[in-house]
Amino acid sequence: MKLKHLLLVDDDPTTNFFNRHLIGKLGYFENIHEAANGQIALEKVDELFKKGCTPDMILLDINMPIMNGFEFLDRYNKLDEEVKSSVVVCMLTTSLAKEDLDKAKDYDLLADYLDKPLNENKVKDLMERYFGDRK
Repeated sequence: MKLKHLLLVDDDPTTNFFNRHLIGKLGYFENIHEAANGQIALEKVDELFKKGCTPDMILLDINMPIMNGFEFLDRYNKLDEEVKSSVVVCMLTTSLAKEDLDKAKDYDLLADYLDKPLNENKVKDLMERYFGDRK
C-alpha cells in the first residue's frame, strides 16, 4: 500500500527536482508536494488538512528564506495534534553544524536528521524505519 502524501520543503529547485524524481521512481507515495520555504509548507499542510488528510512525511531543509526549517518546526509544533500526530518529520539538510544538530534534538516531533543528498538507500531506510517499507 502506497502512502498518500510527501511534502518536500527546500528552497533549491534542483534538490526538489532530484528528490521528487528519486522518491517517485521508488513508488512509495501517491503525491509528492513541494514548498520553497517553511511558510509555504505550513500553507500546504493546512490545505491538505482541509481536504481531510495530512502529509505522511515531511522532508525539511534548515536554511531557507522567509521561514527556515527551525521556524517551521516552531510554528508546526503549535498546530493541533490532529494535524501533526501521524506525520513523520525529518530534517534533510547540508548543515552538519553542531549547533544545528543540538537544536534539532530539542524538537520532540522531529523524527530524524539526515544529510543531503538523499539517495535510494536513505529513502528505503526511512520507509522501513517509520512505515515498515509499505509500498
